[in-house]
Amino acid sequence: MSGKLKITIERINKNNYHEFNDMVYWRINEVERTTEEKRASKNECFEDVYKELDHQGFYVYAAKYQDKYIAWISLMYIPKIGKWHKGMIYIDELWTAPEFRRKGVAYELMKKAFELQSKTDAISVRLYTHNPVAQKLYEKCGLEVIGEAVFMEGVYNNDL
Repeated sequence: MSGKLKITIERINKNNYHEFNDMVYWRINEVERTTEEKRASKNECFEDVYKELDHQGFYVYAAKYQDKYIAWISLMYIPKIGKWHKGMIYIDELWTAPEFRRKGVAYELMKKAFELQSKTDAISVRLYTHNPVAQKLYEKCGLEVIGEAVFMEGVYNNDL
């Protein structure tokens, strides 16, 4: 494969989540599910996931090539107040299957972030990355480095 692929971009919802879940499995395990595993997965109950997908301001889009999801982007509209007066689109995650990288897929998914910015009238698109290869893609899409950040995460602590 070389050059741009003919893909479609779909918003993930409860009707297509089982296919998306197969791609998540692929990412985590670095191997695709077998046909039998995909069939079994299709019958799983994903009610908790459907609730997450219904959160206001949360968007997940996936790129499909030859009837298989090969990449995704998850986006969130985050309201901002104070000096901003409007929100921004935050890119939480962008992933493309290794064999489909450098073929324009991630670039097409990034377009969804900017379409959502326009649709929501957000002031900008924002993300954090530590991946220099990905940074080149983001710069190609018009994002600029505006500082450095430390990524931190925690869980609820009763002592606080």
